Amino acid sequence: MTFLEWLFKSGFTMKKVATTNGGEYAGGCPWCGGRDRFRVWPEEDGGRFWCRGCGKHGDAIQWLRDYRGLSFQEACLELGREPSLKRPRENREDRPKPLPSFKWQERAGAFLNETVESLWKSKGALSFLHGRGLRDDTIRAARLGWNPRDRYEERTSWGLEPEKDERGNVKKLWLPAGLVIPLVLNSIVMRLRIRRPEGKPRYVIVSGSDMRPMIFDRGQWAVTVVESELDGLLIDQEAGDMAGAVALGSVQAKPDQETDRILKRASSILVSLDFDVAGARASWGYWLSSYPQARRWPVPYGKDPCEALQKGLNILTWIEAGLLGQSHSERKETDQGTVKPFPREWLEKYDETILERLAIMTVDGRLSDSETARILN
Repeated sequence: MTFLEWLFKSGFTMKKVATTNGGEYAGGCPWCGGRDRFRVWPEEDGGRFWCRGCGKHGDAIQWLRDYRGLSFQEACLELGREPSLKRPRENREDRPKPLPSFKWQERAGAFLNETVESLWKSKGALSFLHGRGLRDDTIRAARLGWNPRDRYEERTSWGLEPEKDERGNVKKLWLPAGLVIPLVLNSIVMRLRIRRPEGKPRYVIVSGSDMRPMIFDRGQWAVTVVESELDGLLIDQEAGDMAGAVALGSVQAKPDQETDRILKRASSILVSLDFDVAGARASWGYWLSSYPQARRWPVPYGKDPCEALQKGLNILTWIEAGLLGQSHSERKETDQGTVKPFPREWLEKYDETILERLAIMTVDGRLSDSETARILN
């Protein structure tokens, strides 16, 4: 199987943008979330990739090692190649990935503190978050921030290597205006993602950030897989007593080792990637084949959980419907204990997983959002 064939099989949408040297293809980057900055040259050395946004690069074997967590030998076999004695030197998965430097963590922490303070002075930013269903206590706990204006800082002040643009000019670190969504582990800022109020790209990852998924885990027996951190926050807020959440950051991203451990521990996984063609392909492809206990459970209307909530969806009821739909039993025994029974009339209402069927029909283009809403109401 060629590198390009493997990408298509795995649900990636790649568009041919050049015909020279065997062709160049563009698509979304699974690491930084850029929509068209990820480039693939399928004929170069058996396939090569490079993201013009985050700089991730390598050959087809390196892709499988970074993206799927395979060993060198496993990656070769996946592509139908004979493993050589020489192992690749870059980005070896058997070595711990480096964390953001101490200088980066320090500068990112100071920047985040500034933006957290700015958020509570911005009625517009708070109104946006409240509109997506997030309460003040959730916003504070997540340390969401607001950067009121574009900022350009020296890369070296963040502990980053200097870079030059195509004209040879020294590049500055861009901190765009927008909602600041951090990944904080053990009080250490690991990632800064900024959601711009307008313009493209909509999301910008601050250079030097760690790209691991955001995990909301309290040892629950069920996990919901979503794309954005805001969706993960909403599910944790509304249904955290029942289900954990994993926010990948990109529909094409895949679990790292810690995320994989949590998913394998779960008795049930609801895959609710964004409600579009890319989300549907990713759900049916990788997730359902990699985790036997996973099922596709997109929101019945809207693109994602936050948007569905704005359209009137009760998030807790939607999660309950997904979990109960796997069994017509009113009780479920798990390693973590017995899940409380739900009212029989509620169980009958959502029997035969009507929400899932309606959602899939909408993704397939056979049912509009308005038609779906009318049926449910």
